[in-house]
Amino acid sequence: MPDYDEYFLVTGGAGFIGSHFLDYFVVRYPNYHFTCIDKLNYATNENTNSLSKVMESPNFNFIKMDLSAEYTVLYNFLVTEYKKNKITNIIHFAAESCVDRSFSNPLYFTTNNILGTQNLLECSRLLILNFPDVKDHFRFIHISTDEVYGEQHEGETVDETSKLNPTNPYAATKAACDLILKSYYYSYKIPVTSIRSNNVYGPRQYPEKIIPMTLNKLKEYVRQYPNSETMAHKIKIHGNGSNKRAYLHIQDFIQGIALIWKKFKEEQATAYAKEQVINQTFNIGSEDEIDNLSLVKFICDNYLSKKLSFSNLNYSNYIEFIKDRNYNDSRYSIDYNKIKQFGWKPTIDLKSGIIDLIDHLL
Repeated sequence: MPDYDEYFLVTGGAGFIGSHFLDYFVVRYPNYHFTCIDKLNYATNENTNSLSKVMESPNFNFIKMDLSAEYTVLYNFLVTEYKKNKITNIIHFAAESCVDRSFSNPLYFTTNNILGTQNLLECSRLLILNFPDVKDHFRFIHISTDEVYGEQHEGETVDETSKLNPTNPYAATKAACDLILKSYYYSYKIPVTSIRSNNVYGPRQYPEKIIPMTLNKLKEYVRQYPNSETMAHKIKIHGNGSNKRAYLHIQDFIQGIALIWKKFKEEQATAYAKEQVINQTFNIGSEDEIDNLSLVKFICDNYLSKKLSFSNLNYSNYIEFIKDRNYNDSRYSIDYNKIKQFGWKPTIDLKSGIIDLIDHLL
């Protein structure tokens, strides 16, 4: 392997967000090397198709690995073989993220998300213990979620200092990971930072999430039309659809992560003059808040208008209301002024982003 300026480990890199991160970084930074580890679960369709743009790049390597179950393999890669692999940047995306699945199998989420994160942090601790010179250019960025704050009522907003109040098993595991991350900074001075975002959407997202699920159901309906005016498999909405979420386009999110990594590196270059990134948490969000029912109606209107020239839809032909979640947060609203001070802001509004997704499907 030739020498590179930086060496990255990207966990969960075959997933939705991780693969977009690699698409962005691998091409733009040919002088950096990227190793992706992923266990290839159902959300990747158990393959690496999402990595097709980077798989053959000379500065990219893929390893199939389960962080929560293969500690020895991870330790050997990061610590035992450090002089060969030279990893000093860890971008940690890997996590099970489906709230509905976490209700039915919470123990699996605990094992996968929490143990996987702690295994990664423990290997980082031992890497720095064995190679002390690594510490001043070691960077660990953990990708968390706004769900760790719990729900906010109308008019309420939370910032990075707000208390954690997760209300579902998935969010609780991510909150636990955030706290373990902090403990490794205070106990061992591991250079870390955490990022919490709104709902991220965009191309290649697995169709258990509401936007790609809706688009997939509409594609299926168009294939069967005009045999039936009613969808055979309707778009399912929890409760009455009044729960609100804010949405962030994947391109804007990747730009935010890239900016935080850059500031992380700059801070270390100035000998930690001021901790603006290290041991910090950053909310990355948008003002694009919408309730689930309005979101689905907007997608239906635009997709069926473009594909079948439909207008004035009878939404009951396409939407089915189902039993609500065990607990369904009414809304999330995060203050993201902290990263805005670095010059970041969202550039793709939700409606434009969805219409772009639709256009790519037509």
